[in-house]
Amino acid sequence: MIPRRFGAIGLLLAIFALGLVAGGVGLRVLERSRATAGRHPSGREAYFARLTTELDLTAAQQDSLRAIIRRNEPVMDSMWQDIRPRFDSVRITMRNEIRAQLTPDQQRKYTEMLERREREFRARRAANRE
Repeated sequence: MIPRRFGAIGLLLAIFALGLVAGGVGLRVLERSRATAGRHPSGREAYFARLTTELDLTAAQQDSLRAIIRRNEPVMDSMWQDIRPRFDSVRITMRNEIRAQLTPDQQRKYTEMLERREREFRARRAANRE
């Protein structure tokens, strides 16, 4: 009877240990998915992250590339400020043309979808600034 009890206890401990390992792996996967999917790095951050992982950059290369990106940010920001009004105009025109093809219920859903995307974008942007 005593050996059966120790066998059962051993089995329970083994299952518990496997549960801990599985939980740890699950948490690691969740953290990675949140870091990539949940955070949605901004364009430059995402670009830098892609360069780092896909090119397997060393720390020195990461520092150099980060400096290059930062050095060029003012020029790119200035260009975007020039282009942004035209982009917004085309986007508004396109959205109005899309709405014209939708039923009233679809138009409502489309508006809700756009509002939700805008809120998500602003939330990501605020999170990236922190």
